[in-house]
Amino acid sequence: MLAALYVPERWGYASISALRVATLAAMCFYLSLCNTFLPLPTAWVVLLAARPEYAPVPTVWLRIPLVAALLALATVMANLNEYHLLAYVLRRGLGERIRRARLYGWAGRWFARSPFELLALVAFIPIPVDAVRWLAILGRYSRVRFALAYFAGRGLRYVLLVGCALLFQFTWMQILLIQIALVAAALGGRGIAAAVRRARAGKGT
Repeated sequence: MLAALYVPERWGYASISALRVATLAAMCFYLSLCNTFLPLPTAWVVLLAARPEYAPVPTVWLRIPLVAALLALATVMANLNEYHLLAYVLRRGLGERIRRARLYGWAGRWFARSPFELLALVAFIPIPVDAVRWLAILGRYSRVRFALAYFAGRGLRYVLLVGCALLFQFTWMQILLIQIALVAAALGGRGIAAAVRRARAGKGT
């Protein structure tokens, strides 16, 4: 955010490079806010950052890893904020009650088998799987490993998104439609999961 404010002021809005750096910084700031507490859509930012008028460097082979890495770091910041906030909330007594639940015992053992790989996987897929992140937080999983797993998974996702954006040269309308489709898929996935839980609860009664 500081770069978004400082670069145009320092070098002037006539500088295309300054505007591109400022725009990318603003996109990173946006992504750093997106987590469970503020579930804003993110794919459109990544696809937009790959467009030539916003890319910080003209060379394609350098643009893909640079944009993907910077945006992935911003997302890691958002997830670490979520980690600290949820950890604080769960220390108020709720966490201990959840840990005593039988379901948590089973889920915790399942998560402990491959925690890093699971976190990287849920960071990669476009549909949010909040439960895996919450298991990491409840289990006091290492913040460093948590951040590295999310950087690996989200970085790979962003590399693919930026690569597709460069390959297909998506228009603004296409980017909007892709984001709408991803949001619809996420909502549909959560709706199906909720329906399955209700069906299981109904069978148990």
